[in-house]
Amino acid sequence: MILKSFISRIICVMCVCGFSAGCKEAYTPPQIKSSPNYLVVDGVLTSGDSTKIKLSRTRNLNDSLKQSPETGARVEVIGEGSDSYTLSETTSGVYWINYLSLNASEKYRLRISTSDGKLYESDDVVVKQTPEIDSVNWIGNSDGLQLYVNTHDQSNNTRYYRWEYIETWEYHAAFDSYYTYTGGKLQPRPPNDHTYKCWHTQNSTELVLASSAGLSQDIIYRNPVIFIPRGSEKVTVQYSILVKQFALTKESYEYWESLKKSSELTGGIFDPLPSQLIGNMHCISNPDEKALGYIAASSLTEKRIFIRNSDAGPWPLQGSDCPEIVIPPDSVDYYFGSHIYYPISNHGLTDYSGSYATCTDCSLLGGTLIKPIFWP
Repeated sequence: MILKSFISRIICVMCVCGFSAGCKEAYTPPQIKSSPNYLVVDGVLTSGDSTKIKLSRTRNLNDSLKQSPETGARVEVIGEGSDSYTLSETTSGVYWINYLSLNASEKYRLRISTSDGKLYESDDVVVKQTPEIDSVNWIGNSDGLQLYVNTHDQSNNTRYYRWEYIETWEYHAAFDSYYTYTGGKLQPRPPNDHTYKCWHTQNSTELVLASSAGLSQDIIYRNPVIFIPRGSEKVTVQYSILVKQFALTKESYEYWESLKKSSELTGGIFDPLPSQLIGNMHCISNPDEKALGYIAASSLTEKRIFIRNSDAGPWPLQGSDCPEIVIPPDSVDYYFGSHIYYPISNHGLTDYSGSYATCTDCSLLGGTLIKPIFWP
């Protein structure tokens, strides 16, 4: 989720420290050396859909670890009435429930019991009802594609919005390999075993927010979602984006907006202090201990679009280091047996062609060979 990728940039207070022109000793502020180890809570209680809550701990700025998940916790959603839901830990620090049926007339809170015996709770939050997404579209120019979202609430009750998205794109290896080399022999590759087409999926990492609070009508028009630079791998074949829309309260919007502004700064001495981003999570067992994060509850609406390479206009492909070499029969074992090169196809009557593994197997570049069920 988004908060986790930002929190390492904002949890420590940056001190104003001056250096003279001749100063050569590095200064490490005491805040960097300290280890507050605050709990970080990231997620939205999503009514009518699955809910994922990520728990982690804050780290020092000079910590080499990229993340510090909070494992072994009990995570519950508690309603004003008798309803409650328990989330299961699916991976380290990630707690998930397949479906939440939240009553729009009730308030809910998130309760977390950590393995060290501490209890955390959020404030009670209302369940916001999210209007439908009117459209997701894009505009192309010489630099790339700007994707945007349009929505509105005819009753003028939403006003504050947040979006997340999931990108998926098809890409191909440099060469389609028609042979495998196993047991010292070249054999035709079965049709269902080709490694030429792949699909890559990634979640959003940036905060996308908008508000119509200053307008007479609750309309969001062409709010930017993501920009794809021209030549990006994402649109070499076909690209898809699933945009998810959440309605926010004024308070949760202000929190996320403040977090967004802090994350976009470069660590300057005038950055907003972390205390402005505490949110609505509290340590019940120790009120003096801070917890970071803001829990909101909302229904979800979503919309998916596809962009074909031919729709995007001229799309120059980025260069790749994929030579195709010709291999005579007496050198097949030397090249293919050592796995330096992988077979591609016949070359003439007796020779074969080959290239590097990453040039013939697209899954080695981070994607999957399994076609998504929603792919056309």
